[in-house]
Amino acid sequence: MTSYAHTQLVKAIALVDEFPAGKEDYARWIEGGQHLELLRKNALEDEIIVYGSGESTFIHSAVVANEALEPIDEDDLLSWSCNPFNNVANYVSRFDGGDTWIERDMHGAGSKTLEAAKQLVFCRTFEGWTGGIEPPIEVLQEYVHLSGIHWIPEHQAYCCFDEHGDIDPVVSITTRDQDAADVALVSFKRAPLEEYLAASDSSLLRMFDYTLFRRNGFSGWPEGPEDLGGKGEALVYRQKIVAGVAGYTRGFQLVRNTREKGEVLSDMRDRWSGRSTKKYVEFLAHDWRNNRLANISTDPSASTNYFQTEGNTLPFELSPAFFAPEVLSKYKTDSQKYAVGARSVSCRGAWHLRGYDVNEADQVHAYICDLRNLPYREQLHWASFNEEPKAGISRRAFLSDFKGEWATQIDPLQSIMSTLRGWHEKNVVWWNLRDENLIESISVPRSSSRDLWADAFMDLSKLVVEGFKEKEIRKKLLAAGVEGEENTRSIGLLEVLIVARGLKTEVTRLEGIRTAQRIRSKVKGHAGSSEAQVLSSDALRKHGSYSNHFEYICGLVIEELGLIESALVS
Repeated sequence: MTSYAHTQLVKAIALVDEFPAGKEDYARWIEGGQHLELLRKNALEDEIIVYGSGESTFIHSAVVANEALEPIDEDDLLSWSCNPFNNVANYVSRFDGGDTWIERDMHGAGSKTLEAAKQLVFCRTFEGWTGGIEPPIEVLQEYVHLSGIHWIPEHQAYCCFDEHGDIDPVVSITTRDQDAADVALVSFKRAPLEEYLAASDSSLLRMFDYTLFRRNGFSGWPEGPEDLGGKGEALVYRQKIVAGVAGYTRGFQLVRNTREKGEVLSDMRDRWSGRSTKKYVEFLAHDWRNNRLANISTDPSASTNYFQTEGNTLPFELSPAFFAPEVLSKYKTDSQKYAVGARSVSCRGAWHLRGYDVNEADQVHAYICDLRNLPYREQLHWASFNEEPKAGISRRAFLSDFKGEWATQIDPLQSIMSTLRGWHEKNVVWWNLRDENLIESISVPRSSSRDLWADAFMDLSKLVVEGFKEKEIRKKLLAAGVEGEENTRSIGLLEVLIVARGLKTEVTRLEGIRTAQRIRSKVKGHAGSSEAQVLSSDALRKHGSYSNHFEYICGLVIEELGLIESALVS
């Protein structure tokens, strides 16, 4: 969907174009005061009208170099005759059959000031074509690239990801066929537009035409001069009013940046370099330099590194903070937006937290220097789960982060992922990767939530079991001289094949894979059943936590995948 501010502007245009019922209201309406006030107000808002078309409204905009506006030639600009249906370039040829060349920008706009201006939006039609055209209105390619925005049809907007990984509609579009109020509108978010204007040393110039009358009772405009309004101001217009009957108001409005050019460009450079003004959060962390627990801010000035210790007792930026395992639950519920790896969490197009790990007490821990790279809102999220350490950092983190050694500890889930990636890359005939997102999104359920535990097993089962091709497994069985029963599915067929290949002397249940499938079916599919309760209770009773149980089953699964591969490739 488009931005909320955009939808409000659509309603505002429809409202000012609405014919008043009373004579006095109608007489005031044709003077265009409401329409001009809409422009004045919008020039200061965060969502800027760049193109608008309603029952009586026409607004079109262009980007004009500031040097072309010093001084402003008001008479020249009042003669504009451009619209968004103009092309960005045209072939031009001499009538006498001479040379042919290309004219770019806004030649033919009726104004010398506008000749070198850049049109921001383009309304193009494919005459005779009855299918859909996406996008319905194009945006200047230069602006699209510089702003890093992309057309998303379901949002009817050119979008990017904001600092939290959420879709941000930067340029929103409404066409007449979408809107019951018969309004077409293209609006730009102010902040990225101001960056473009500052970097190009330009301003936005809006041309407008309000023609206000009742079509069934109007015979034409009388002779005589027009009135001029707003001379020497940012909004200038020429106007003709036929008292109580009709009126038109046609002119231009200069929309300058609300901030100084230097300030805008400085903020852009700071954002690129990571020096943007940022809020920081304090975390209770292990200040191992000073052998204490302390509240340490993520502000870079509140900690130090190995090379800058002289003359200070600041904690090291590698001081770990500890968190309840539920801190990761938020990220596991939205696999499209977040990716939770074995030691990192990332948010699409926004941020990346490296180096987290889980200690023996099932606490998540992360370093101050990594937490500071999170947006303020994410830092607050982590702070809400901050707690005193119940154990030290994990052995894996100690070896890799402090000793610079490879951890030899085997991670069963990562081993499963590695095996399946290998099968996928080899393009084996008996298994395929049905959902590439799953292989990146499955993680150990670090939570006391039974739902997240069941979700993890559902994803594991979908990834492993649904990838097996039953038809190919039956072929392998026949080649081994065994015919699988008709009602036996892939897991049962694999169990028979393992014995047939002589890898086991008796039918062996693939207990890990079957457990994953059972939890998926009974706990996720029938959450309120007594069997679901038994399964979850047994997991906690035997293993102490859902994460321990999940890792135990993953250990069984990786062994079983080795048996399966041996049986299938023999």
